[in-house]
Amino acid sequence: MYSCFNTKQVSVNGPIITYVVKERVEVEGGEKEVRYYEVLYETTQVDIRCICSLFNFKGYLCRHALNVLNYNGVEEIPSRYILPRWCKDFKRRYLLDCDANDDNVDNPLQWYNHLYRRVIQVVEEGAQSQEQYKAALQGLEELLHKFSLAEDNLF
Repeated sequence: MYSCFNTKQVSVNGPIITYVVKERVEVEGGEKEVRYYEVLYETTQVDIRCICSLFNFKGYLCRHALNVLNYNGVEEIPSRYILPRWCKDFKRRYLLDCDANDDNVDNPLQWYNHLYRRVIQVVEEGAQSQEQYKAALQGLEELLHKFSLAEDNLF
């Protein structure tokens, strides 16, 4: 947001306020140019739209919209602007959601996905308390021991 240096309210239409945000951008040859971005801010739903449409194209708010939110004292970005793909546990959530009903017993990838979903459930339950942690850890250690015994019997 450092390049946005001026936020000015230009019109009000009920709960919708229109702002113009000035941004200093570098153009060819290292020269600076001032560009103007129109941002619509709907106060009742804290809905924001910028003419640059960065949220529509890339899935995150642009510096112009963030500048207007800051200008209006909004301390927390509304959750609808934080897409699931930007959350730190997205991969885990994705694995839990995908292929939920596809149980192909001949496909090692399906084995992995199914086992992974089940182990994540064990981890989440095991992290609830110290007793559950100990029980989950003991169960996993017993399972690993069974695997090593089975492997030893194969040779």
